Amino acid sequence: MTWRVVLVVLAVGQVVSPVLVTALGGGEFTTSDRAGEPAIVPAGYAFSIWGLVEALCLAYAVWALVTRTPGQQVRDRLARPLSVVFAGFTLWLVAAEVEPVWSTVAVFVVMVTALLKALSTALRHAADIARWHRAPRVLLWSMLGVYTGWSSVAIWVNLTTALAESGAPVDGPVGVAWALVAVVVAAAQAGQPVPAVIAAVASVCVGAATALFRLRRPALS
Repeated sequence: MTWRVVLVVLAVGQVVSPVLVTALGGGEFTTSDRAGEPAIVPAGYAFSIWGLVEALCLAYAVWALVTRTPGQQVRDRLARPLSVVFAGFTLWLVAAEVEPVWSTVAVFVVMVTALLKALSTALRHAADIARWHRAPRVLLWSMLGVYTGWSSVAIWVNLTTALAESGAPVDGPVGVAWALVAVVVAAAQAGQPVPAVIAAVASVCVGAATALFRLRRPALS
């Protein structure tokens, strides 16, 4: 019961913290399409998915607290890593205002780790979850899927921004190649060979085109 109460409180915190942090700190780092963002950062509208994430989290947390459906132990076990995730979201907003270069990356690493723990827990108890009513089952899997999916992108966006703030190139052949190499690594780690190969080929093409241009530039001048 304690963990599920904490989960509700932290889910509410996810909803109200963006408003509070923006009001107190200005929200410059979390402003969509701000000047100086690396080109690899998604367009501003993509971040509206956080509204869906927050709604799913709050709905699940409230249901997990008040329901009498069998499976209380499963919900307690899920509440622990999910509490870390929900708290991490609020901490990320604070970190974005206080020290947005590398602290946000560290927070997202913890959040993704906790999300993977929650997913692992849910999968281990899939048979028990299957006994829940249809609505909460859909709610749980949707929350875990959307949150983990977007966070797996957001962690790279935060890393990209941190590298750019630290002086890494964000345009030109070097910047493009750096982004493509990161895609290769991410896709390979996710066990997706097709996008990994495509990105690798694209990276080679960028390198070859750059080398060819530099070789031809004296002749063209």
